[in-house]
Amino acid sequence: MKKIIFVAFIALIAAGCQQNNGTTDYKAVRDEVMKFHDVVMGDHSTLVNNQMKLDTLLKDIKGLKTKFPEMDTLKEKQAMLILVNDLSKAEDLMNDWMHKFEPDVTGKSNEVAVQYFKEEKKKIELIDSLYKQEIELSDDYLGKFKK
Repeated sequence: MKKIIFVAFIALIAAGCQQNNGTTDYKAVRDEVMKFHDVVMGDHSTLVNNQMKLDTLLKDIKGLKTKFPEMDTLKEKQAMLILVNDLSKAEDLMNDWMHKFEPDVTGKSNEVAVQYFKEEKKKIELIDSLYKQEIELSDDYLGKFKK
């Protein structure tokens, strides 16, 4: 019986040590944010590529009319401008986030730093959602022109 209590006591102490008193190290949360940022930046090239494809279509709207005679060029031009604008807004949000993001939390407590990085993770997750949405919409649109 004493051995069982002793083993249980040791296991309890070991578990308590591993939990780090229930606190999260800000470096772990910061690393999560940075990894997520890197994932979003992977989509950035697709977003910019779609912007360039749409810009190319806009510059050659007459060529599109020749290739697709039934096309309403005014309607398509407006649709393209909206897509380019929405892609640009998403890109601007990412650029703004990157300029404001401060990975150095010198002088702040661990708790304050953890809270900051958790809030930043929420922001980058929203940007990621917007990137995915705008890429999907522009991909679908470009698909009609096989671009």
